[in-house]
Amino acid sequence: MASRFVLVLYIAALLLPTAASAQQSAARANPASPDAAVPAVNYDSAFAGYTPYRDEKPATWRDVNDEVGRVGGHIGIVGGAGHAGHKTAPPKPGAPGTGAR
Repeated sequence: MASRFVLVLYIAALLLPTAASAQQSAARANPASPDAAVPAVNYDSAFAGYTPYRDEKPATWRDVNDEVGRVGGHIGIVGGAGHAGHKTAPPKPGAPGTGAR
């Protein structure tokens, strides 16, 4: 059994160079030749989809203040950060600033 496997490997090793040479083309064009075929070149500009910056007209300060008041202050503007409805814990006795010693 092992000798049959070795024989198959030996035959495969002998046939490998012929398979590799069969894939090479017989006549290759000289790339330095001015008559050599060249694939078409496509140019896509990096600015093809560019939209120029345009200044937006700023809102009046009254409108901005009204909006901040409507959403609940600066924390409401940035999404609340999970602080809505939270109550502060009462200070612990003896904590600095409580007046207890």
